[in-house]
Amino acid sequence: MTRFKVIGALVALLVIVIVGFSVLITVGKGAGQVLFGKTFAEGELKDYVSSVQKTQVQGSSCQAFDSDGNGYVSCDYTVANDPGKPYSLECAAWGLDGFLNKGCKTRLPFGNTR
Repeated sequence: MTRFKVIGALVALLVIVIVGFSVLITVGKGAGQVLFGKTFAEGELKDYVSSVQKTQVQGSSCQAFDSDGNGYVSCDYTVANDPGKPYSLECAAWGLDGFLNKGCKTRLPFGNTR
């Protein structure tokens, strides 16, 4: 009987640890995106534009929070050699998805010519 009590206690402890860890990750992701999301995404944007498009970002604005949960946030930017024309990309967001997703990808082609 004591063996089953020990196993039951270990299972209960494991469930508590898993639930607690899940809550911490969820809260940490939201707080991390609010605090670091914009800076992280803009860094990914600058790296992507300089390596793929071979130009420099002149101005940029990225969302801080991944609202649709796909691991990317929307970024609008202008480049040094064409400062009057805005472009759009989705760049990796802060959080577990953002560390798995790297760089940027094009958004739906609504006015995006690059």
